Amino acid sequence: MKNNSIITLTILTLLSLVTKAETLNGSLAQCLKIQENLARLVCFDDLAEQAVPTDNVTTKIEKNAPKAKAEKAMVLTSTKVADFGAEHLTTYKVAEEDQQVVLTVEQLSKDHYNKWRFTFTNGQQWQQTDNDFLRVEVGDSVLLKKGFMSAVYLKKNQPDSNRKIRVKRLK
Repeated sequence: MKNNSIITLTILTLLSLVTKAETLNGSLAQCLKIQENLARLVCFDDLAEQAVPTDNVTTKIEKNAPKAKAEKAMVLTSTKVADFGAEHLTTYKVAEEDQQVVLTVEQLSKDHYNKWRFTFTNGQQWQQTDNDFLRVEVGDSVLLKKGFMSAVYLKKNQPDSNRKIRVKRLK
């Protein structure tokens, strides 16, 4: 009996969400049909007022705004290359458009698990985290590129190079 009431409640909740979405879509379609610019703008403004968050949410956003501005200022003052891949080391924030960087290998070694350890000319140290094979030599130009869920991949900086390995920044 309990399961039936839970299922019924879930179905009713989903139906109400679908109905609300259909109502919003219908209202948007009506606003789009209005030819006069000012009247169309007023129509969209009225729809936006219906979706305005409550006062509690607005005050929380305003309280966190100085913190967000400070983080944004930190991103603008730090260098892009120095911050690349350092999210897990410190509180660096990398901008969305900084998805890849080109570096030159200065030192190269393998650990006891036969995984590469790279030191680049700018002093950064990276280590391979997967078991894939990649032939790299000292002096090679490599491309570090962001992947899904903060993964970073290293490959040779050549147009015909498809092989890549997953790496993690150490320093």
